[in-house]
Amino acid sequence: MGFLDEPKINQLREITEAVVKDNFLELFDLKSRPQGHKLLVTVVIDKKSGPVTLEECTVVSRDLEKRLDELDLIGPSYLLEVSSPGLDRPLRNLEDCRRFMGRMAHLILAEPMEGQTDFRGRLGEVKEDKVEIVAEGRRAYWLPFPRVKKANLVVEI
Repeated sequence: MGFLDEPKINQLREITEAVVKDNFLELFDLKSRPQGHKLLVTVVIDKKSGPVTLEECTVVSRDLEKRLDELDLIGPSYLLEVSSPGLDRPLRNLEDCRRFMGRMAHLILAEPMEGQTDFRGRLGEVKEDKVEIVAEGRRAYWLPFPRVKKANLVVEI
């Protein structure tokens, strides 16, 4: 995380996780990078019970900004951005695949399986280290999740 040494990065993560948890949410991702003469801190929040609301993002932003300013951890020259993972959210692990079973997903494998690396379909069951993808309601593929390079939900309209 640009501008911050390892102890400050760890402290920022701890503070952010505490603020997010106090608001009954989960920390999905935390990143920082230089933006001009400021530090851009990007916080992505999530919750198990449904989509994150704009109000929840606003509350976390306000609470976290207050806490960071009190501690003066990163100084006055930072920008804070709080958002949700979005409708096309990444699927980072098998638990995410279980959670969104039945939803459309797009998975890309690092190495071909059955002659292809690109799979799109409904998330099915999860067994051991594999996730089932049902393509167009007919063909089921069992993809080894450790071989997945990229996975995300597909927005359905």
